[in-house]
Amino acid sequence: MNAVTVIAQYEGLNASGWTLMLLCIGMVTVLTVFCYYRILREPRPSEHHHAPLDIDTRDTEP
Repeated sequence: MNAVTVIAQYEGLNASGWTLMLLCIGMVTVLTVFCYYRILREPRPSEHHHAPLDIDTRDTEP
């Protein structure tokens, strides 16, 4: 087995490689769009997105 034969075996993706690659890229794209949609669809943040104002951090005590 010489170098030309080895290189000829690995020239590109076969059908299953393309299918897997497109499936993975598609899933990542769908997940990204879904996350952006969930974040950006609210017109303004609701109460549960903010911390209460009465948290005692004890940084003003001597």
